[in-house]
Order: sequence, then C-alpha cells, then structure tokens
Amino acid sequence: MKFIVTLLLLLPVFVKAQTASEKAPEAMIQNVFVLAQKENPLSNPQLKNELDSNFDFRQMSLNILGAEASKRTPADLKWFEDSIKEIITKTVYPKAPEFLRGVKITYRNTLIDENKATVPSTVSKRGEKTDVSYSLIKTGSSWKIIDLSIDEESWVKTINEKMSKTLKEKGWSGVKELLNNRVKALNKKV
Repeated sequence: MKFIVTLLLLLPVFVKAQTASEKAPEAMIQNVFVLAQKENPLSNPQLKNELDSNFDFRQMSLNILGAEASKRTPADLKWFEDSIKEIITKTVYPKAPEFLRGVKITYRNTLIDENKATVPSTVSKRGEKTDVSYSLIKTGSSWKIIDLSIDEESWVKTINEKMSKTLKEKGWSGVKELLNNRVKALNKKV
C-alpha cells in the first residue's frame, strides 16, 4: 500500500511544462494536481503523453540502477527504463483522480541550484500529514522529476535497494523476471 501511496504522490510531477521562466518547479507540481483529478490518464492518450513527457524516466532509471547501469547494454537500459515507466504509469494513473481529490499541499521554500531543484512540501489528506520532497532536473527549458522522498525515504533509493537485492540473489535475469512479472500483472488490471 505504501508503494501505491508513494507512486500516487509522485504523480504531481507529470504536468506539461512550459518554458522554465513560465513554469517553476513548484507551479508544475501544483498544476498537475488539477490535471490529474479530471480523469484516468490511461483512458486519454493525449493527457498520458503530456504527463509522461514531463518525467525523466531515463534519468530516474539510471539513478535506480546506480553503478549497475555501466554494466548493462543500451538495450538493457532501454528495457529497464520502459519497464519502470510502465510500472509507474499503470500503477499511479488509474488511482490518481480519486486519490488526489481532497489533497492539500503546503509548499516550503523551493531550492534551485542551476539545473537541479528540490520542492519540499507537506501533503494533507483527511487529517493525515506527510512530508513529500520532489527532486527535479532541468532538461532544456523544462523541469522534470527524477525522484521523490516521502518522510525522507527516497523512492529511487527504495527501488534501488529492492533491485540490488534481486540482482545479488538472482542476477540480471532475476531483475528482468521481477519487472516483467510486475508489468504482466498490471496489464491484466488495465
């Protein structure tokens, strides 16, 4: 359940970015809540593409893989990126409209250091408060999400730890089996 909550809180980074001067990282996160409440993006290809285009799945995947990335072929890296993207979108998008209704976000000081930004916030729903921090990078003139921390637990680090354990126990084929099984299970639900 925490994985689903984590992914749902990750959704706010998927809003269509304008130029960096027009849409700061915090504004991007605010706008996606409005967008994501409307409908399931999986049933609207245009909305899904808008959301997907503002997430740096490649960088996130490289961060998840860490040193393992240098040991993998370009085909393996692309497969991993595509798998992570599919798992995120098929887990988060269908539940987002319902989950995001009634959510209130209070932002603290956004930290921007050249092409990196951190947007700390407190997410409140039904009296429960959770600290959520979004990590973004600037790609061209757009800000894109590369990580999310909930109560100081990094999403990328958590996935990296699970992947590293599987890698150690079962090798790269075990990682592929794990992610392929997750994708298959999600495809049955959609």
